[in-house]
Amino acid sequence: MENFKKKLQRRFYLCLMLCCSGSAVYWGLSYLIKDVPDFSRGMIAGVYFGIIVVAAFLMIKYLILLRNEDKLKAEYIKTTDERNIEISKATMRTSSVISLVATGLAVLITGFFSKTVSITLFIDMTAGALITVLVNLYYNKKM
Repeated sequence: MENFKKKLQRRFYLCLMLCCSGSAVYWGLSYLIKDVPDFSRGMIAGVYFGIIVVAAFLMIKYLILLRNEDKLKAEYIKTTDERNIEISKATMRTSSVISLVATGLAVLITGFFSKTVSITLFIDMTAGALITVLVNLYYNKKM
């Protein structure tokens, strides 16, 4: 249980560092780079604020868990439950395959309209497949 508590504390501090360093990078780049198109600036701002909101939500969750022993124990049981772990593994495996297939279909469809978009999606699909293979090799060696 102490290891789980330390893990949550590390996650809290990582979220805190993400909020602080992400904010510094975002505002610094916003100040230094003025000629970014409005659409890109809006997209970047939306992604930035989305990341900050998620990190803040997780920080609050971790604080609540770290300060309440009963909730911490319930979260520990939920996290270490074998059924939940297997469901998570199956979900990630299936979603990885679906994502790769959907991106492959998008590569085919966009090939009729835009070569640039098609090539970009192909690179994304290849990177996703490579990441999946490398993670699989890592866990085959580790386990």
